[in-house]
Amino acid sequence: MGEVRRATDEVLGREVAVKLMLPVPQTLAASQRFLREARATARIRSPHVVAAYDFGEYGDGYYLAMELVTGCSVADELRRDGLFTAERAEQVIRQAAAGLAAVHRHGIVHRDVKTSNLLLAVDGTVKIADFGIVRFLNETTTTLTATGQIVGTSHYLAPERALGRPAEPPADVYALGCVLYQLVTGRPPFLADSPALIMYQHVQTDPVPPSELRPELAGLEPLISWLLDKDPARRPTAAQLAQGAQPPAAADTPVRRRRARPVLAGVAAAIALVAATVGILLEIRGVNLPATNDLSPGDAVRTTPTAPVAPRTTAFTSKPSSRPSAGPNPPAPAVKARDTSKAGKSGAQAGKPDEPGKPGAPPKPKKPKP
Repeated sequence: MGEVRRATDEVLGREVAVKLMLPVPQTLAASQRFLREARATARIRSPHVVAAYDFGEYGDGYYLAMELVTGCSVADELRRDGLFTAERAEQVIRQAAAGLAAVHRHGIVHRDVKTSNLLLAVDGTVKIADFGIVRFLNETTTTLTATGQIVGTSHYLAPERALGRPAEPPADVYALGCVLYQLVTGRPPFLADSPALIMYQHVQTDPVPPSELRPELAGLEPLISWLLDKDPARRPTAAQLAQGAQPPAAADTPVRRRRARPVLAGVAAAIALVAATVGILLEIRGVNLPATNDLSPGDAVRTTPTAPVAPRTTAFTSKPSSRPSAGPNPPAPAVKARDTSKAGKSGAQAGKPDEPGKPGAPPKPKKPKP
């Protein structure tokens, strides 16, 4: 929906990141989403959230001028340098939690927390970017997506959201747990060939304990499990996480209790409906399921969760998708600011999608930074 470029503010004489709204068929809806992103970003003042400077029109579209983050994304660093140490990963997650705490205090849910939307400044500060699909908690209705639709990225989607429930702050915390798991293992908690199968696992399956992939991660497992609790009420708040809160000592955590659990009645039927709907929606559009398993607003999934009780008897075997990622972005129109070079994704970063790792022997961890 947008492309980010590095530019110079010729009035104030500073470099900025400019996000341009690209032409799309649903012009009114796209414009409304872009305006929501600008308003959400402008509300928040936090060293851990990319700052908004200006918003306006150019030609037939809009632009959003933002803080330029000259480092890289967490996804870039993971790709380039390999696995994070437990200490480094926890530092990143707690900084990101401080940003999310500010977001949540303003009544906003990010809904797309993932490695490519966490930026690392050159001084090591973590900044949350890309507020393109936020939800304002004070809104009872919205015309931008239909009731029951799911937007986000399936690798980081909380169980309650996979069942079609509204996004609340605990869903962002769950996504941080998925990021933490990925930073230290090289793969998201769940992998499969389609978004629907990954969503099923978020609801029904416990992830492989990180210590089975890297024995030295046993000490980090309680924190990962706390964030990935299937029950949103049992997860910490972003503020608690930012303040250094530790998981309950005697918690019966998901990655430790690899056993079958009873599930809410109708979950299997709901997930089956999700799987069918995903296939139908994408088949009608004539596209393949994307390798990144993104569920964009245009490819949202409609679910109809129900409720009595049924035991879980099987789980899917996870394996990564080998399908290629989507094609190149269309060119962006010019703006008044002098365009110096392409920046990376949101804030000042752009381009490479998240690339979940493949199962098997994890790559060697990188040396901790001094």
